[in-house]
Amino acid sequence: MFNVNPHFQNLSLDPTEMIAVNEAYDLACRTLQNIGQLEVDREIIARGVLRAVKTGERNANKLCARAINGLTAFDYRQHGA
Repeated sequence: MFNVNPHFQNLSLDPTEMIAVNEAYDLACRTLQNIGQLEVDREIIARGVLRAVKTGERNANKLCARAINGLTAFDYRQHGA
């Protein structure tokens, strides 16, 4: 069994979908860190993944891309505020 991220614990997804959501979140966090972007509040990343999940997407890579692509300059500034 894997640990469910607290941001996603109330989702009604099957175990395979839940793994994809958690993988997408982790991948988005690592990707932003690896490309040297300013720290983004992890809750904002989780909300991006959730928005993508609501469209029916279940592929971890696509969920990650949608979460990252949805970030705005305001999201980057919000972290330290």
